[in-house]
Amino acid sequence: METKELIILKMGGSVMTNKQKEFSARKDIIDKICFETSKVKKSLILIYGAGSFGHPLAKKFEIHKGFHTKSQLKGILDIRVKMQDLGNIISDSLQRYNVSVMPIVSSSCMIAENKRLIHVGTEVFQLFLKIGMVPMCSGDVVADRKLGFCIVSGDQIAVYLAKKLNANKVIFGCDVDGIFSSNPKQNEDAELLTKIKLADLDNTLKNSISETDAPDVTGGMLGKLKEGIELVNLGIEVNIMNLNKPENLGKLINDEEVRCTRLIP
Repeated sequence: METKELIILKMGGSVMTNKQKEFSARKDIIDKICFETSKVKKSLILIYGAGSFGHPLAKKFEIHKGFHTKSQLKGILDIRVKMQDLGNIISDSLQRYNVSVMPIVSSSCMIAENKRLIHVGTEVFQLFLKIGMVPMCSGDVVADRKLGFCIVSGDQIAVYLAKKLNANKVIFGCDVDGIFSSNPKQNEDAELLTKIKLADLDNTLKNSISETDAPDVTGGMLGKLKEGIELVNLGIEVNIMNLNKPENLGKLINDEEVRCTRLIP
């Protein structure tokens, strides 16, 4: 694909939703993010996380374990409906700021095998990008050749699309400034790691990644690091930033200095 200056923004569920309250969208922050998005002049793909709209249901119905009983099938539909609800909230806000968003249902164009994406109908994204639209999809339940179905995270989708569409930059927007020397929510002395070399990644994983109380069946911050490794090896810039500070989004896209973590070779 010849798309130039393609940015992929993964909007974390921890930012877009209140992860401590089921099906609760943070409409104020969503609106601010959408406003900042409207100022982006480069090609853009948006991916949103499930947060409290998906993770509690996924855990309740054990969707992340693959198909093992028909009682799970109701859960798949429930998740799809709730993810659509969240997508509608984001789309409505984007439209208010004249962003030509094009929602794409992940389960309709993606296939996994043993929880890893093996096919995405990328031409759909390409064609909408070509005419100046902003494709938007989400982490979701998708068909899995081995497991029947599985959950594919928005992080994994962002990485897959970045590779196939030759993205220039991938931004993981979460609820902290980036990767810290220890959990910043538990340790006020934790230091932000502004740059992480791949050679130092093992120690970073051991020292700075911890579990949270909110249910997350897709890997959280650990998932972002693991997914980002492959992109950095391909020369694609990876940034982990605090999307609760949406005013930094435009700066980061325009290569200005922002308080965040950059993954480098």
